[in-house]
Amino acid sequence: MIRVLKPQLYAGASLKAVLNAERAPQGANRTVGFALLAVLWTLTAVTVLTGAVLTVARLGGATTRNRVLLARAAWAREACGEILEARYAQDASVRGLDSVDLGRGTWCAATVHDPSDRLNLNLADRTALVTVLQAVVGPSGAVDSLADALLDWRNPDAAPRPLGDESRANRNGPLADVGALRYVRGFTEARVAALTSFLTTRGTGAINVNVAPPEVIAALPGMTEEAVWLLMMRRGRTPIASADVLAGLLSPGARATLLARYPEFVRSAVFAPPQFVAVVTGGVRGTPLVARVTLTIVPVAGKLAVIRRETE
Repeated sequence: MIRVLKPQLYAGASLKAVLNAERAPQGANRTVGFALLAVLWTLTAVTVLTGAVLTVARLGGATTRNRVLLARAAWAREACGEILEARYAQDASVRGLDSVDLGRGTWCAATVHDPSDRLNLNLADRTALVTVLQAVVGPSGAVDSLADALLDWRNPDAAPRPLGDESRANRNGPLADVGALRYVRGFTEARVAALTSFLTTRGTGAINVNVAPPEVIAALPGMTEEAVWLLMMRRGRTPIASADVLAGLLSPGARATLLARYPEFVRSAVFAPPQFVAVVTGGVRGTPLVARVTLTIVPVAGKLAVIRRETE
């Protein structure tokens, strides 16, 4: 574009002066443009920073609230433990607490289980394991293989059993829970699910003949079909108090079989729970947060003594 100079504005001026006069507004415009950009970037940065501060504040508030709720849930859990002990002192048949309203929106509940109603898969010998596996899985050649694989998995030695498995995957130590059986060769999900009601990893390893299912009682030394049947028939009535009482109720043949294994039987069997496992939970209504603890407790003179505590 050819710019026409106005004579009245530039009369008597040199060419250089005229060109400088024309360029001056353009430089000023650039300076103003840069200043505006700087202001816009500053405003954007302040906005982002303010949003970040508000987000952190919100997260901090939520974290603080959750901590308070968890503290209230923990208080409810501890209160539930005290309630459970008090009720057991009044009634030794108590095996749990339904949801208890503790006021101000807090609640608690507890379940109590006798682990001696199942076979401890970390402590049982091969004969007992095979007995339970045959009863649950079925009498097949797989039972011996399953038993040897389990023994190779849990025992610390590295020598494989005839039908076992001493692979690198073996833990060579006790199983944490029954669900860990799925890692042992041959124990499918279906088999583990079927065995859950008959096996445990808790307790002393002794079997309570007054509460255990027949598949587990049959794993005790000296047990016959008659002895198992008799124990089942006594359920709901006066519990069997001792091995001598049980022997006295059996026929001569079944009694002789029991007495032949008497020392082993009295080491493996109990007639009252030696331990309980209690799961105590506390929470605040309207929130998903709960506090839970698993207690191993021993009944002592009508009271419960905690010997192990596992807090989640």
